[in-house]
Amino acid sequence: MGKTAAPKKKGQSVHSRAAKRASSPSIDTDKSLKNIKPPVESTNNRPSVLAVHQGAGVSKKSKNGRKSGLSSKAKRRQEKAVDRAEAVMDRTEGKIEKSRGKARTVQDRAKAWEEHNRKIAAARVAKEEALEKMVEDAAAENEEERTNSAETADVSDVQIIDAPSIDNVVEATSKEILVEEEDEIL
Repeated sequence: MGKTAAPKKKGQSVHSRAAKRASSPSIDTDKSLKNIKPPVESTNNRPSVLAVHQGAGVSKKSKNGRKSGLSSKAKRRQEKAVDRAEAVMDRTEGKIEKSRGKARTVQDRAKAWEEHNRKIAAARVAKEEALEKMVEDAAAENEEERTNSAETADVSDVQIIDAPSIDNVVEATSKEILVEEEDEIL
């Protein structure tokens, strides 16, 4: 296969980010611009033209005379709307109060549980301390008995008794169990 020519290196694109960052406006500004003063305001400005006028915007013509007030049906409709709005407000106020009451109840119950858990933890700690004390007392008593028995015990006082063998004990207990089972069957 033939070799292809190496790609030509293109210059930086004018639209590339690097090109935009390279030309900072502070570098290229003309130094003579620092001495120029802004133009003096003209005295013939007309603020009345630029100010907001009273009649600006879209407005509906107002009715004059007899038609200026609401009709009786419109008044009734408006009263019904106000009544419905009051009913909705009352209902939402009731719901808000109910919700606050429920939240208070939940918080009170949570406090009760926290207090209950604290009492249980304290009781558990007290039990553990009492148990440790009992174990220490028992260990001290055992140690005391050992030292007392070691001082008073004499080798000649000890008698060795011939203990029954395990086989004899197993046979006796198995015979007793068989007799009990026969009694239950009858």
